[in-house]
Amino acid sequence: MQHVFSRATVLALLALMVLSAAGCGGKRSIIIPQEPVTPQVQQPVRRSALDEGSEALKRGDAATAERIFGMMTARTDITPEERLGAWRGYSMAAEANAHPNLALDGLEGWRRLDPAADAGQDWQDTWYRAMSRISRTESRQRATAVFGDAARPWGLRAQAGLIVATRQWEGGDISGSLQTLSNLWSQAGAQAGAAGSQSFRAALENRLFDELKRSDNATVEQLAATVTPENEGRYPYNIIELESARRMAAANAGSLRALETLTRLQRSGNFNDPNLLGTVLTPLEQSGMRASRTVALALPMTGAFGNIGWKISRGAGAAQWELSRTGVEVEVVVLNTESPDWLDKLAALPPQCVVVGGPLRTNSFGAAKERGLTGQRAFFTFLPQLDGGEEGRVAWRFFTSPDDQVNALLGFTQDALGVTSYGVLHPDDAFGGKMASLFAERARARGASVASTMSYPTGKHQEWNRIAGSFVKVRTINSYPVPGATFEATFLPDSWKNTEMLVPNLFFHGEDRQVLLGTALWEQGLAGQKSVDVRNFGLAVFPGAWNGAQATPAGDALARTLREAGNPDAPDFWVGLGYDFVRFASNMGLPEKGWTPAEVNRRLADAQRMQWAMGALHWSADGHASQDLFLFAPTSDGFKPVEPTEFRQKLERTRERHEARAKAAATATPQ
Repeated sequence: MQHVFSRATVLALLALMVLSAAGCGGKRSIIIPQEPVTPQVQQPVRRSALDEGSEALKRGDAATAERIFGMMTARTDITPEERLGAWRGYSMAAEANAHPNLALDGLEGWRRLDPAADAGQDWQDTWYRAMSRISRTESRQRATAVFGDAARPWGLRAQAGLIVATRQWEGGDISGSLQTLSNLWSQAGAQAGAAGSQSFRAALENRLFDELKRSDNATVEQLAATVTPENEGRYPYNIIELESARRMAAANAGSLRALETLTRLQRSGNFNDPNLLGTVLTPLEQSGMRASRTVALALPMTGAFGNIGWKISRGAGAAQWELSRTGVEVEVVVLNTESPDWLDKLAALPPQCVVVGGPLRTNSFGAAKERGLTGQRAFFTFLPQLDGGEEGRVAWRFFTSPDDQVNALLGFTQDALGVTSYGVLHPDDAFGGKMASLFAERARARGASVASTMSYPTGKHQEWNRIAGSFVKVRTINSYPVPGATFEATFLPDSWKNTEMLVPNLFFHGEDRQVLLGTALWEQGLAGQKSVDVRNFGLAVFPGAWNGAQATPAGDALARTLREAGNPDAPDFWVGLGYDFVRFASNMGLPEKGWTPAEVNRRLADAQRMQWAMGALHWSADGHASQDLFLFAPTSDGFKPVEPTEFRQKLERTRERHEARAKAAATATPQ
């Protein structure tokens, strides 16, 4: 039988063939039958074709469904309702058949027939899945366009924003990604009232969780590094932490750490989808696992340092009680290092006691090391320094170092005051000499100079005045002492008691413009003082690791717990040290067996992300500790935090008065 084609029919078929050929590059939006059928012999589409396609899609035969629906979209003799159903089915089938570009084209065909289609869940879910299959560059471009189109439904725009954030972190832009996610969360709060807001935010939580599951370990670790105690409870950081915990739980050695993390997240209660956390937490709880730890503290509980040991243990007890109220059981075992059998007791502790805080004294740590106990447990000593090469390998520090003190002083004087030249006046003992050398080394490393270094005999106070005059290069002008020192600040690494006697000698020789820099030793001498003569210390500063004048969540919690326990005294550094250590140790999550120093160093990156009562401690990748310190100024009743602007203004006024006196001395009439 001869087929007869009209001109219009021929043109239509040619157009369809061109569209089909153009789609061969991966973006075919229409499927053409291999054997064209003329209108004269074309049979009407049976209404059951939609059902056939839907049934094929339900049973997982996406290829057949795509073919059936694709054929329907090319027909001209179907009703508008059938055409809408065909485009809908074709979009979903093409996506399921891993043809994302065809699916996206199909979605546009669906939306042309029903402009409100993109507000529906099926349309949005198909779009989201298809976008995850195309190239990262194209998906980011498409998603950015949708995200910025205020005319599109919010639910779709939110999913587009999440895709943008995902592509950002895949491209290394972690901060940009987090900002996009935070913006999404804020915008979701303004959508459709409280109920709608919760629904949108619950969807954001689940979508982000799904995206993180598909991300590689390196990316998740980068994102997890941005989680802090302050942001842990809010989106997107709570979802990032949830995924980190899920991955930890997948490793047997990390299950306990995961449980502790999940317990913290559960306390925050900041999930809009209440079931999301349970997907990770419930299996751990059902396994019978409990968040429990045993932590040892090696402290002098008697003798000259017994008072310090009791303060540390008091803070540790506060942390233990606080953790127990949140479902984390910590057993704290305190060993008196002044007792002759303390090493035997330490060796006999159960294997789940992996982390030891202390000792506080160098000789006690040496004894533990000689006994071989440092290879059995992870010691976090309360010592300012360890022997060369030991830190991060044999043991770790949980204490301020001389480096921390010097860096804090140099940072303040250089950055806030513009000081570039220093003098060092130190006692002639081992501590003074070591601190003087360290200060000079760090100052020069920061581009500053040490113009003068001089020592004084510790026990010969009668010589201090002469040495002070030589140090400031004093000369007499018309009977007035005028110092000739060119440096702007003086480092004084000595106790407060000795410094109190030394500094008046500088003033005797007319040197009142120096910024006087002390060490943490000053805090010990000033703590609890009620009547201190600070007339010569208006420009003095010293570093410390405890700032009782600054309210922090952890510090407030410590003080509250102590009050509840019947202890009205305000906590100090030593109490804060014990409190922070127990909470830190409970975060370490070291396995009972098989841990290594490298494993400790790796876990430190997570364990240090907590709210600190004292100045925050940080550890480098090789396990070396540093601490953020506060700066204080002596007062008549102790000391107070330094306010940089106020201090700088006082320094400028003092320098002006000094210059005026020097000029007056130069023009005075000799007597």
